[in-house]
Amino acid sequence: MKQTKKIFLHFVLLLFTTSYLSVLYALDLNDFVSLETTITGVTQHAALDDVYDEDGNKVDDTSRGAVSVDIGANFHPTDNDEFQITYSFAEGEAINGLEAFTLAPFADDLEEDLSDINSSNRYNLLEAWYKHTFPFSDSNSLAVTLGIIGSTGYIDDNEYANDEVSQFMNDIFVNNTLANLPDYDSGSAVELNVGAWSIKGVVMNSENDDDNHFNYYAIQFGRSVTNALGDGNYRIYGFRTDKEFLDASETSHERLSGIGISIDQQLNETVGLFARAATQSDDAAIDHDEMLSVGLNVIGSHWNRPQDSVGVGVGYLNGAKDSGIDDTVAAEAYYRYLLTDNVDISVDAQWIKDSIENDNNPEGMLVGVRVNLSI
Repeated sequence: MKQTKKIFLHFVLLLFTTSYLSVLYALDLNDFVSLETTITGVTQHAALDDVYDEDGNKVDDTSRGAVSVDIGANFHPTDNDEFQITYSFAEGEAINGLEAFTLAPFADDLEEDLSDINSSNRYNLLEAWYKHTFPFSDSNSLAVTLGIIGSTGYIDDNEYANDEVSQFMNDIFVNNTLANLPDYDSGSAVELNVGAWSIKGVVMNSENDDDNHFNYYAIQFGRSVTNALGDGNYRIYGFRTDKEFLDASETSHERLSGIGISIDQQLNETVGLFARAATQSDDAAIDHDEMLSVGLNVIGSHWNRPQDSVGVGVGYLNGAKDSGIDDTVAAEAYYRYLLTDNVDISVDAQWIKDSIENDNNPEGMLVGVRVNLSI
């Protein structure tokens, strides 16, 4: 409880300070420069079973919190040129700090993630890139981005399950965990849009847990549709890396590779469906080799709150060979309430269970509250 109180004291201080500074900076903004600040505070309570800390002591339940501040500056001197720089600062790890599950209960970039990012000796700087767009017509264009980028901005995107700040919090519903998407490293991205079709490609260089540098390549084909149900997006992608990942025996190096799909489709004016599925090679040491998640997004028009939203999702991951994991399952539901144009509050509930071969089966029921201020 002491840590949770400390986290929220910092949250209140950061909320006041950043709001004040953003008002000051806004006086200097013009048609070519924009500044965006988001402050997120979260507290989570977990009732746990078969979860142990680093010293082997059983953890029955705990409450933990985190605060993060994201500041992005964008310079767009022309309609076709754009420079972006993004910093993030955080305190606390929420329930992620327990490292109890193979899935992170809160997929945001928290304190540990922002320290020595990807062993680069870089702190807090997430993105720094330049983008140029070649317009061919109103619906056809080619965009090229170079710099420090995040692959999650291009691959495995989804209308209803892609933002840990305003939608689902758990790893499995934010991005496909089997896609092994690197973030905040040097690379380039290409986006080709031709009518309702799109092709996105990413090349990045990163460092894995074995301290080996590797190249990551991904390509995604997408199609936007408008049918009797409403608008939808259908995507299929594949990825591949260099042979820089140890196998389970730690005697040889293998590559990561796999394919996946990401779908979002309106069912009517207020309800949307999302689905993800993927498979990856298990030559390298990985936790899971197959994944499926589905869920719904509901707009609050039926109860006269069209700005609010409800999300419900379930996910399944099959354990890879030699991983020691049989499977992982997760479910999550949230209600996002828009308090003002700049502030929203979410109430979130998750259930996670890892089934481990011949071992304990960590399981947790988590409830949380997330508060966002966007400026």
